Amino acid sequence: MQKTSPLETRTSTLWGLWPALGGMALMGSSVAVIGATADLPAFVVQAARYAVAAIAIIVLARLLGRHLPLPRGRDVLWVVAGALSGLVGFNLVLIVGTAHAEPAVLAAAVACIPIVLSVAGPLTRGRRPSGQVVAGALVVSAGAVAVTGWGHADSLGILLALSLIVLEAGFTLFGAPALARMGAWGYTAATTVTAAVIFGVLSLWAGPTAWGVLSDPAALGAVVYLGAIATALSFVLWFTGVNRVGAGAASLAAGVAAPTAALVATALGAPMPSVGTWIGMAVIGAGLVIGFAPRPRRPRTDRGSVLASR
Repeated sequence: MQKTSPLETRTSTLWGLWPALGGMALMGSSVAVIGATADLPAFVVQAARYAVAAIAIIVLARLLGRHLPLPRGRDVLWVVAGALSGLVGFNLVLIVGTAHAEPAVLAAAVACIPIVLSVAGPLTRGRRPSGQVVAGALVVSAGAVAVTGWGHADSLGILLALSLIVLEAGFTLFGAPALARMGAWGYTAATTVTAAVIFGVLSLWAGPTAWGVLSDPAALGAVVYLGAIATALSFVLWFTGVNRVGAGAASLAAGVAAPTAALVATALGAPMPSVGTWIGMAVIGAGLVIGFAPRPRRPRTDRGSVLASR
């Protein structure tokens, strides 16, 4: 049997990681667009966003000939848990958290997700976390925090920021078991439909007239971008990467969201990133190198010769 060299394995892992990198980059690009929806009814925006995402996935899957399996059995639990944690719960905590913490605190908390996934991802599969990947995740998260900065928060704000880490990591960890049968497309479609329904019900508290805010072209355009690009395409790419390389290795890709957000904001007219931000971006790159650098091959000992020498 032909054996695969460590370098070939590492190259294969990097090739499998690119969808996750692309997904996180698209998610980071949404930060500049979210500002256009800040003054709109939050439940309406989220309901419309996930409805657009679900429709975009269904239409694109049909055009590309992709099959979208419906959740059944335990997959239903994974879908509901993933939607409640990473989509509904995450956004509800963000809504409440902005009253108790500056945006930088919440962003810095999200930047620490690679650390959690690099450890929890392999453990949920009964495997030992890779020390190299965990080390890379620590460096990536440190760089992402340097990019986002760190603001002020009260005690409740800190607790909410920490809960964001758990909720966002839960979205990926709950999805990992369902990917085997549903695939990235099926899981993303099912969770976005679930979130759209839940936020649609919550939006009734704001009253049916609240949906009239989407008649504004700028607001509607922002919601369509958030739904079709920063949610549908981003999630499909992310879970494609998770399905290929596992949640632990894919966790390193989460670090590119913060630099993308900073660079997109600059392209849209914001001031150039500070020196600290550029250093943070370089640190993120170093973390990716650490996590995926080829490991030196250990010389194999001929067990027979060792026994013969005794």
